[in-house]
Amino acid sequence: MDKYFRYLAVLEKSNKKHKLSNDERLILDIVATSIHNGKVVYVKDIIRLNHIASQATLHKALTLLVEKKLLTYKADKADGRLKEVHLTKLADKRYEELSKVIEDVVNR
Repeated sequence: MDKYFRYLAVLEKSNKKHKLSNDERLILDIVATSIHNGKVVYVKDIIRLNHIASQATLHKALTLLVEKKLLTYKADKADGRLKEVHLTKLADKRYEELSKVIEDVVNR
């Protein structure tokens, strides 16, 4: 059980480092998981997650994640009105660091 709490401590430290609110963290995790599973994520997909927060709150959280350089938008090639959501190198680095912590904890 100690290993789990060590991971949570590192996760919390990462969240504070990037000044992530709970809504921002959830959105970032959803985007990262979807991309990892080979899915394209659009802004409209995030805005529809009303079980997390209101549309206005979700839109604000997306804007803040872009300002924090954790997410970026790219116009869809087939329909320029749609915005794809992508992780930045900084976000990739965050997930690599968290993955490393999991590996270290498991291998101890």
